[in-house]
Amino acid sequence: MIEFDSKLARTFLYVCQERTLRAAAYSLDLEPSSVSRQINTLETQLGLPLLERSRKGVVPTEAGRLLLDHLRRQRADNEALLSDFDALRGMQRGEIVIAIGDGFISDFMANALPSFRAALPGISFQLLSGSTEKVAKLVREDVAHFGFAFNPDREQALRVIERVRQPLEVLLSPQSKHAGSGVAMSMSQLTEIPLALPRPDFGIGTLLRETEATYGVRLSGLVETDSLAVLRNFVREDIGATILPAFVVARELADGHVVTVPLDIPELQKGEATILVRTGRRLPEAASRLATHAARAMLAFRRKIQVPNVAPNAT
Repeated sequence: MIEFDSKLARTFLYVCQERTLRAAAYSLDLEPSSVSRQINTLETQLGLPLLERSRKGVVPTEAGRLLLDHLRRQRADNEALLSDFDALRGMQRGEIVIAIGDGFISDFMANALPSFRAALPGISFQLLSGSTEKVAKLVREDVAHFGFAFNPDREQALRVIERVRQPLEVLLSPQSKHAGSGVAMSMSQLTEIPLALPRPDFGIGTLLRETEATYGVRLSGLVETDSLAVLRNFVREDIGATILPAFVVARELADGHVVTVPLDIPELQKGEATILVRTGRRLPEAASRLATHAARAMLAFRRKIQVPNVAPNAT
């Protein structure tokens, strides 16, 4: 059986994750020269090159990919074993790493985390936020136990353990001239409104670009951003509108700070809120329980979202 020095294996995993020796050194609190020496030592032990340079940094060679897959499986198996031990002790400790799309954060914090923490107070959490592409990457590479993503690409490396259709809607300020119509908007009407749009690496952004191509039109993207705060403020200041599923702004809807108008665009009814895990990975018991709990507790995974009726100008 091949055994690897745990320090060298950890360094190799970080280099593959960060894509540069310098970034890996920063994460490991080491000098880049030390990281380079450790990689050279591992390559000498195996008698094969493990990394090669590319325009995007360093990438694993064929031998490096084999080692990376092995080390990730080993890490996941070790986690699962420790989780089983923790389960026998009543899960009094442990950490769950979650990759989470920005649009899920408020929902998770309000509706899933408090009740789960009350049941298992010894568990801690690491939340890694970002775009749909980033969430998929973190789950695929076993950095996160599981992830929340909107409309991710379907790929063999990822398994969807929860999927609920969440149509996109137009978000407007209550003061907007388009807010009171109550009539679903068409694509042609949508093109006449200044919009703040998510970047294409977000699931919503990808869905919007695909719909533009289908209709042969271009939406009036005044602002393109990777920030949910930018989208919210763009609407609240009545600069224009944005396009999101309602669960993302449930609190703002309940407070009357924004309103929604449905879309008469079938392509934009197909977005899905999902929970992802890597194919073949057995989640630790605590992570598995949290994923199940989140699917039951979060608005994103309900078929119909109920928003309390409030006066439009409530603050």
